[in-house]
Amino acid sequence: MRRCHSWGIIAPMLIGIPALDATDWSRLVHAYGRATDTPEHLRALLAEDTRARHAAMAHLWSAIIHQGTVFPATAPVALVILGLLDDARLDAGEEPVRAELLLFLTRVVDAFERSGATMEELESMARFDLGPLLDADDDDAIYEDEDASNALHAQSVLACARVAPLLTRSLLANLDHPDARVRMHAAMAATGHAASPASDVRPDTLAERLTEMAKRTGDVAERCSLLLALGELNVSLENFLSDAEPSVRLCAAMAPSLARSEVATRELRTALEQHAAHINDWFPVKPPQLPMQPRFTVVQRLLERVPDFDLVVDAAVAVARTTKKSWVDFEWGPLLVHAFPSGDGVVRTDAQRRFLAALVDASHLWDPRFGNAGGHFRKAGLPYEREACARLVSTA
Repeated sequence: MRRCHSWGIIAPMLIGIPALDATDWSRLVHAYGRATDTPEHLRALLAEDTRARHAAMAHLWSAIIHQGTVFPATAPVALVILGLLDDARLDAGEEPVRAELLLFLTRVVDAFERSGATMEELESMARFDLGPLLDADDDDAIYEDEDASNALHAQSVLACARVAPLLTRSLLANLDHPDARVRMHAAMAATGHAASPASDVRPDTLAERLTEMAKRTGDVAERCSLLLALGELNVSLENFLSDAEPSVRLCAAMAPSLARSEVATRELRTALEQHAAHINDWFPVKPPQLPMQPRFTVVQRLLERVPDFDLVVDAAVAVARTTKKSWVDFEWGPLLVHAFPSGDGVVRTDAQRRFLAALVDASHLWDPRFGNAGGHFRKAGLPYEREACARLVSTA
């Protein structure tokens, strides 16, 4: 059995600029090759040069974490950023970067969970020795060899898991930051950290702290974000279902702990039925947990909880009347599949007829060149042809 090659992960207590200086970046790989360009970007985070900061953040989200995938350079970068969180220069300039860096650390923390593998599986894959391939300066060979590419991924995820416990102090400290946006990102990061198998954060203690923050804050966006974080900790949020702000009630209703609550489900359904066109506007500052349109998550939660389409048809019709073609994968496509669970395209109920009619009425949703929609229609057993669906509606 070959030993696991070290990817140059530095001593656990070495963070920030000292970590940056001590790391051999030429031995680390990111999405586009060796990470020799990374130190310059990390130093730029402390400068007030807006263009350099933009480039640095783009580097983090494209090279260091690429479409959710971590690399050998990811954990060392996280250690550098961890040390930078103590530097007030992150808050200076026209566009402070602290909140975005906390979001980056959130993705580092949840890398293990997102991998879908067990610790034993990762450790087994990581035993492959990548040293000879690194020494040969042939990164393409790593990706061409299944064992090598699996080892690269496994070692990267395990390194992120080892970094996670070091983040506790900084994540919790940023819950007290004067900027609400920073506190929101810190809460999301701390919640993800609490779920990590290597975390030393007590979920119950964190839940108490976030609950008190949610009760105390006057910032509606922050309260929404805190409730979404508390939902991930499986905290019951029934008391917030009576909040004066509809966005807060909605975030409380989406909590997994309220999945069986009729009151919470009614909140989701009523919001879509009566305010479908305005739900996204309720979030002028979106919680970091809802990076896309908030209504997408409302639709998803409602479909998870209510298998009977007859009970959600009014909400579905309201969505169909206010949706966009490009939102098919998040709204009207899943609703269509939910409406026709048998997948045979037969219009049997009035609810099915009403929803399909609402889609037919929305001419902008029909485009024969739009492949995404076709997939949902095939699952429902329906043709993605407006005239054909109109005939089905008229004869139902």
